[in-house]
Amino acid sequence: MAFGDPVCASLGAALSDAAHAVGATVHRGGVYLCIEGPQFSTKGESRLYRQWGASVIGMTNLPEAKLAREAELCYATVALATDYDCWHETEEAVTVEAILSTLRQNVTLAKRLLRAAMHAVADVKTCRCHCALQDAIITAPDRMPASLRRKLALLMDRVMLEKKGVR
Repeated sequence: MAFGDPVCASLGAALSDAAHAVGATVHRGGVYLCIEGPQFSTKGESRLYRQWGASVIGMTNLPEAKLAREAELCYATVALATDYDCWHETEEAVTVEAILSTLRQNVTLAKRLLRAAMHAVADVKTCRCHCALQDAIITAPDRMPASLRRKLALLMDRVMLEKKGVR
């Protein structure tokens, strides 16, 4: 399954509905820019990220999305902003203290959102995330070394059995 859309639309919709239900401000879509961190951006970097069309800057979502895809799990992001970065001239400079204060508020909101989303998330079955690896291996199972099959077993047993015609 291609990775052009790393977020599960079904899970994203369920989380968005739950966020609305608990009174959170919601912005669907956007561009997530993953940077190495933890770090703050320079004003130049921050302006460049905005020119690129980045909506949210973070440090974890891209690796998480790729791992979820490989494990055939639905994945969506609930990005709870802590600051505007340094581009926003009318906001105070970003400080660790301000981020931690906002982070504590965000944790409370995230807990409420997740409680509200539990039933809807359990019902997410309209996506293809559960079969993302269907075409990931094109090598015939009998042509793969046993050591490689053992190494990939946790993620690939279902796919390998289907290639052999076992369901």
